Amino acid sequence: MTTTTSMSRRSSNSDDATVTIALAGGSELRVKTSTRVDGDFHRLEVPYSELESRRRSFVDLPWTQLDEHHGVTVVRVDAPGAADGEPGDVAITDIEGAVLGCWVGDCAPVVLVGATREFAVVHAGWRGLASGVIQTAIRAFREPVALALLGPAIGPCCYEFGALELAAVAAGVGDGFGQVAGRTRDGQLALDVPAAVASACRIEGVPVDVIGGCTGCSHRGYSHRVRRDTQRHVVAAWRSSGSTQIRSGTSRSAEMGS
Repeated sequence: MTTTTSMSRRSSNSDDATVTIALAGGSELRVKTSTRVDGDFHRLEVPYSELESRRRSFVDLPWTQLDEHHGVTVVRVDAPGAADGEPGDVAITDIEGAVLGCWVGDCAPVVLVGATREFAVVHAGWRGLASGVIQTAIRAFREPVALALLGPAIGPCCYEFGALELAAVAAGVGDGFGQVAGRTRDGQLALDVPAAVASACRIEGVPVDVIGGCTGCSHRGYSHRVRRDTQRHVVAAWRSSGSTQIRSGTSRSAEMGS
């Protein structure tokens, strides 16, 4: 695959900046990350009426949020709002007007962008990474995957981890132990989730752009491990012709062509 990707972005310090990518055919892919200000997007704990109101306030289109289980199940969304609540950790579609939401509280939310129309959201915690969820998602595309966007996830600074589990993650992403291991602030062995995601994508030939910080210490979202938060923030992705209503926030843009 030969894909030229120009990442000409306006810099932003905002956690809830919207990333816009120009796709072939004149449509756009938009990716937006919530923070605590936007409320709890926990698919299983928030009453549906409250969740739907919150989702529509954030992006006013039909949503699909899967019932995430730290696995590798892929769900293809064939209509806006379809498969909402179905079990799975990868949601993929090629249609306009459908929001795919990945709700997380330390796990990595990854948005995969196809070369022409398809896009997916991937819920990648350590168990999913060890099971090959990134590779599974990339191989579920019917077209080449041109780019991965990594949203806010816990960093090694805040994620002390055992050696056996680190070895499982390294094997799952297909890279060496040293590529996924890090150190916490106090020098303990840690899992570097962003590095693990990047390793899996690199091996599959997909470049990665990071659009979020550490949920434990820098991103203004939720962290289960550091603060024992029960709430979840969300990364939402959708393809549109440019007229979608979104909550006001800083915008960052990128252009992609093949």
